[in-house]
Amino acid sequence: MKRIIIFTIIFLISFCVLSAQEPQKFALVIGNGAYTNLSRLNNPVNDANDVGTALRSLGFTVEILTNASLDQMENGVIRLKTRLSSSGNSYGLFFYAGHAVQSDGINFLIPANANIPSESFLRERSFSVQAMLRELNSAGNGLNVVVLDACRDNPFGWGARSGSRGLSVVSAQPADSIIVYATSAGSTADDGTGRNGFFTSHFLTQLRTPGLEVYELFRRTSSAVSRASNGAQIPAIYSQFFEEAYLGARPAAPPASVVPPQPTPAVQPTPAVPSGFVQIQGGMFIMGSPENEAGRNADEGTQRQVTVSSFIMSRYVVTQREWREVMSTTLQQQRDRADQSQPRLMRGEGDNYPMYYVSWLEAVEYCNRLSQREGLIPAYTINGNNVTWNRNTNGYRLPTEAEWEYACRAGTTTAYNTGANISDNTGWYGGNSGNATRPVGQLPANAWGLYDMHGNVLEWCWDFYGAYPAGAQSDPTGASSRYNRVVRGGGWNLSLLSIRSANRGNRTPTGRYENNGFRVARNVPGVTYTPAEVR
Repeated sequence: MKRIIIFTIIFLISFCVLSAQEPQKFALVIGNGAYTNLSRLNNPVNDANDVGTALRSLGFTVEILTNASLDQMENGVIRLKTRLSSSGNSYGLFFYAGHAVQSDGINFLIPANANIPSESFLRERSFSVQAMLRELNSAGNGLNVVVLDACRDNPFGWGARSGSRGLSVVSAQPADSIIVYATSAGSTADDGTGRNGFFTSHFLTQLRTPGLEVYELFRRTSSAVSRASNGAQIPAIYSQFFEEAYLGARPAAPPASVVPPQPTPAVQPTPAVPSGFVQIQGGMFIMGSPENEAGRNADEGTQRQVTVSSFIMSRYVVTQREWREVMSTTLQQQRDRADQSQPRLMRGEGDNYPMYYVSWLEAVEYCNRLSQREGLIPAYTINGNNVTWNRNTNGYRLPTEAEWEYACRAGTTTAYNTGANISDNTGWYGGNSGNATRPVGQLPANAWGLYDMHGNVLEWCWDFYGAYPAGAQSDPTGASSRYNRVVRGGGWNLSLLSIRSANRGNRTPTGRYENNGFRVARNVPGVTYTPAEVR
């Protein structure tokens, strides 16, 4: 029987200031395959050796353990922690391939010689992932990466009391961390037919590609896995890390060149994709939902072919810290400005929580101010409640409704970008949100590296709300003579069916709501639109 594998990547980053010099890098790599009391696995030792070799080429000092006992695994982690503790600027990486199981929400890695006749012996005879995370986190170093390539299904004859398959999402995720699964929670990942596991083979390809920032490395890996599996395996990404990091050397800055002075163009060229953003490659997709999709509303059809040009989109919705830095107002001040007829409770407060109680008009004003701060040409001309979109500028803007759905789907055609269904571990909605917003990036990103596209807060789009026109379209911008503006994505207090990829809503552009935020977009250099918006 083909072995089923899950690959989890967890980044734990301490809050410390990294110096400009290249950090020291240490790795512990473990591959357990020759089990004495469980089915043997073919790939873990290959995976461990190949990952270790790739890490050495990136400058890591690597310790490799194969078919390790519990004592060897624990002592290896202690040695890694000791090395990392020597420098606040060091990077650490832990890689494990082999059997694993979860019990009562705790993940356990299985030593090669373990004899675990029932779940009662699991904690004493296996290696706790949560304990290992606490040990590495206590090192106080700059960056820790934990990679788990482990079987999704319980390898033992007895079943875990929790009744859940595979590994569980790490509870109380450490601050400044990233967690990446090879596939969505509750799903299975293919072991592959070659030397390495399916996900690991794609991860190794990107690990060997020089100059990739850590988010770009995982975006490429996730995209490759999704494409190669025809959408059957979609990696999932968790994040509490908002900085820039490289597992290898940082790419060298291009040499300065002397050029004659040139006239300043009317529109400055857009620089490289900024930190915290991804470039979405344009393409064609089917917008809207099929008639048989559960929860479908009439305004989600008729489905039609839409072509979207390439654009840049923020990975996260705008946070309260980002809003405060640009607009100089707090969440409480925004709440106090909300319509008295609306609920005016605080629904999650903190720097990394989504900004809400923001009207559509305030969102476009934010885009303009952010553009001005960065020396870009604002996208909007605002005259009271009338807004004109100067569509070919390089400034920040709201995504169109078509761009939003295209980005949310990330190549999928199902109700959610996770498939026909979505679990509590992949979207914040009324059933699991705790009746409030949650910090951005806690749940997996989609295949294109975008977080919280399903739930948390509704997101403003540029478009006036109206019925979809019939026939194919390119870069549509919505109805031409309506008042309300489109909102997408669902929210913390809405139903599971309301956070589907095609679900749409609308609100007055002057309203401030407790479950409504936004994310920003920008044009890609060289992409032009005709005609420009005039409304």
